[in-house]
Amino acid sequence: MRDFLLLLSTPMVALIFAVTFLVIWRRDQARTENLALGTGWLMLATAMLISQLSPAHMGRALVAITHVPYTIAALGMASGIMLRVGVKPPTKVFLMIGLGGICAMALTQAVGNSIKADLFITNITSGVIMVMTTQSFAMAAKRDPIERFMFVTLVLVTAQFFLRPVFSFMFDGPIAPEAYRESAYYMTLAWLFGFGSVMFGIAQLVTAMKDHIDALKAHNATDELSGLLARGEFELRVKAALNAAANKGTDVSLVVGDIDHFKKVNDIWGHQAGDRAIAGFGAMINETIRGTDIAGRVGGEEFCILVWSADEDISARLAERLRLRTTELDVTDGSLDVRITASFGVAQRVEGENYRSVFARADKALYEAKQGGRNQVRKAVDMSLDEGKKPSITGSSPTKDVAA
Repeated sequence: MRDFLLLLSTPMVALIFAVTFLVIWRRDQARTENLALGTGWLMLATAMLISQLSPAHMGRALVAITHVPYTIAALGMASGIMLRVGVKPPTKVFLMIGLGGICAMALTQAVGNSIKADLFITNITSGVIMVMTTQSFAMAAKRDPIERFMFVTLVLVTAQFFLRPVFSFMFDGPIAPEAYRESAYYMTLAWLFGFGSVMFGIAQLVTAMKDHIDALKAHNATDELSGLLARGEFELRVKAALNAAANKGTDVSLVVGDIDHFKKVNDIWGHQAGDRAIAGFGAMINETIRGTDIAGRVGGEEFCILVWSADEDISARLAERLRLRTTELDVTDGSLDVRITASFGVAQRVEGENYRSVFARADKALYEAKQGGRNQVRKAVDMSLDEGKKPSITGSSPTKDVAA
């Protein structure tokens, strides 16, 4: 009775994991890996319940019947694990392995007389699928402790498909089909599944929780309208980058940009036009900067970029490209032809300066660009020249556009 309850508890655990992952997927249907994992656990629970509740005299037929849901379970879990780390599951290869296993099972059932051959086919089919999964995970996963825990669990689960049958059969000798559920193989399967499925399921749940937390952090760190970093996250990253630049002796500059006469955009064309302007301006910045640069929205219509490994002249050229591209942005809605311009201030970090100091100088340069007529780029270095010397201006004079 105790063994029966143990055997029955294992599919119940699998069913709990299935329901959990399907509920998680229902809450965020974009995460299709949770649907695949939920399906995998559901098929695993189904196979184990069939195996436990079917009459003992079914013998080899029972192994053949459960082979299908066991294989689907392996395919579901493999697909879920791969999707989670950004790897596209090799669907055609998986289907070929699954169909090959089914054909091999049908052949041994027809011409063979050993249940061990049937069990080897079931284990090898799932084992090969999990070997491919483990390889993909090892190449694509991150190297944090949670991912390492998942990898170790995945290796152990994969290895048992090949090791468990060999060691079990060493102690079993010949297995009579009607005595399959009393064999050492079956009891080993039950105990390993009882413990292993819990560890494997917990590893998957922990990684799913980590993904959810990471998604929340990313959502909070990103300004929803512009698609750039929100101010708090931007300043955290910039301060860290400035410290790194100071330690390495790397040139860095800040570019502060502001959409000209943004209030007029909202007043004349409405807030939807203003929102489109913010979104288009943010997307343009994201497309123009390098992966080493950091960009964020630091105010209503004000944006800031940390340009890595660039002095003030290089950063001013980037600002000029952004200025020109801004004039080409189309934030039109229907018949309204809405055009915008922007002004930019640029400042290079000097030794001993912190974020606030560099930003203040770049912001002052932006203010001078605004005062000088807008739709232009000014560098902070120009402000340190003698007052009698006219500061250099990059860009055209203001257009006659209402938004300029």
